[in-house]
Amino acid sequence: MQFKKLFFYIIGAFTLLIPAFYNGYPLVYSDTGSYIINGMELTIPKDRPIMYGLFVHLFSFNFSLWLVIFAQSFIVFYVLWHIATLAVNTISKRFFIISMALFSWFTGLGWYTSQLMPDIFTMVTLCLIVLLLFRKKYNWYQNIVFSVLLIFSINTHFSNYLIALATIAILFGITRSTIFPNAKKEVSFRLPILVAILGIFIGSITNFSIGNTFKVSQNSHVFLMGKMIDSGVLKSFLDDNCATKKYELCDCKDSLPETSRMLLWDSKSPLQKKGDWKDSEASYNQILLDIATSPKHLSLFLFNASCSSITQLFQNEVGSGIVSNWYNDPTSPPYQVISKYFPFELNQYKQSRQNTNLWEQNLDLTLINFITFFLLIIAAITILTVFILSKKRHQYTTETQIIISTLLIGIIINAIVTASLANIYDRLQARVSWALIFCLFLLLAHYKTRIVNKIKVFLNK
Repeated sequence: MQFKKLFFYIIGAFTLLIPAFYNGYPLVYSDTGSYIINGMELTIPKDRPIMYGLFVHLFSFNFSLWLVIFAQSFIVFYVLWHIATLAVNTISKRFFIISMALFSWFTGLGWYTSQLMPDIFTMVTLCLIVLLLFRKKYNWYQNIVFSVLLIFSINTHFSNYLIALATIAILFGITRSTIFPNAKKEVSFRLPILVAILGIFIGSITNFSIGNTFKVSQNSHVFLMGKMIDSGVLKSFLDDNCATKKYELCDCKDSLPETSRMLLWDSKSPLQKKGDWKDSEASYNQILLDIATSPKHLSLFLFNASCSSITQLFQNEVGSGIVSNWYNDPTSPPYQVISKYFPFELNQYKQSRQNTNLWEQNLDLTLINFITFFLLIIAAITILTVFILSKKRHQYTTETQIIISTLLIGIIINAIVTASLANIYDRLQARVSWALIFCLFLLLAHYKTRIVNKIKVFLNK
């Protein structure tokens, strides 16, 4: 029996890797090189957590990066199967496998699962929170598995901390309201809150054991300052205050970098001229604190963050950033780390569609994005009419209502966190927006079950 379950999960994992097989190699992104090198060399990165790097180190077995994406695909499929059966316990394995194969190709699910990036674990984090909310439905060892996976998932990306905690807080509020009258009796927040906090603590312990620092984020001040540049708040603040206060950036207030990316990576930016990012921590934090306590500039930031968050919700291009000739350049980070740590896979990497294969075929996601956008629109309209605004919402089980609510809240919180504190960028939203279509799938599976049951009752008569 256990072998059949394992075989089912393995087949499911392979269905989520259809884009990688089509590409001919695991998909890479510009940050892939950093994750691999930090994991293989056990160094704390200055702009990201090390947990995903450790995942690469562990599951590559110093042998192949295919094993890494298989491991993450196995985790994703395992979690989604438990979410689906929690919502519709009569769903068939065959139906789910076929559905996930279609999801893998026509939505962002497979395209992010097939990437050597931690982006897919944002939605995994949200799904695991749901499973732990209904911990009473599972035995002790399943709850342990869910907890361990949540601790890992929440530590794969800085944004996951805020997204997880904010989602839990909102869920706690609405489950105590009249929106979900039965939820208070069926869900328990003790375990997800405990595991989320424990996850952040373990992230700190991991950093200390490897890099002698308890800080989860080493350079949050740099990214926040970049956001102040993108929003225009920094220029306004310096113009208003440099006459009376001598901030470090006052000397270059009329020649600030145009974008946050230029601040972070341009050799001529004031950050790069300063040397190590840590050298700017005290001066940048002082500016950020004064902006936060300035009613005018805090208002400007909040207004920009609100507009950016709404804009982010519409940035859903699948494969954003993975279609580029740059990856075939020997100076690109992905090329360099693969040639260094996985040299026997270098030819596979160079001959993938992402790098224009031997037959000059490359990745073209135009049709896939068209289908994805169409499905997102259909899903949004359907969920709005038959779930959010419908008086018949309570015909669904409490589990289904909580699952869909959690995923929808997570999608919105993701947009707020990433757009307010990082960038407006398709990759950061498309990594979770496929869950909107997954919500539609759960509703359809629910109706399918009801129709089948009615037919059975009719035939029995």
